Amino acid sequence: MLIPPQTTKEDTIFMSQSDPKTSNVVHLADYKKKKAMNMTKHQLYQLSKAELLDQLIQYYETVKKDPFSLSIALWGEDLMDVISARALTRELSDLAEQHRLQGPTRVFKLD
Repeated sequence: MLIPPQTTKEDTIFMSQSDPKTSNVVHLADYKKKKAMNMTKHQLYQLSKAELLDQLIQYYETVKKDPFSLSIALWGEDLMDVISARALTRELSDLAEQHRLQGPTRVFKLD
């Protein structure tokens, strides 16, 4: 929390205790991003092709917003390892092309 220089210690205590609800508020998009980034490799291995494609799309959107984040880079590394280990690179690119042509509802009917 940024505190203006003219405030006193008592003002600071009052400002930090005035509304305790706002200190725990988390933006839903940030929560989803953090939840996706905290998935372990084991959890990534258990995802379906469509879910992996969704993770890959989220990864690319997140990298566009913050390209220098170490945690995002590690998440992407795990994601790419899982995709290459499951030999799904060709299938996921086909799935991405189908998603682009036919829309998201068609992709999630596959698997």
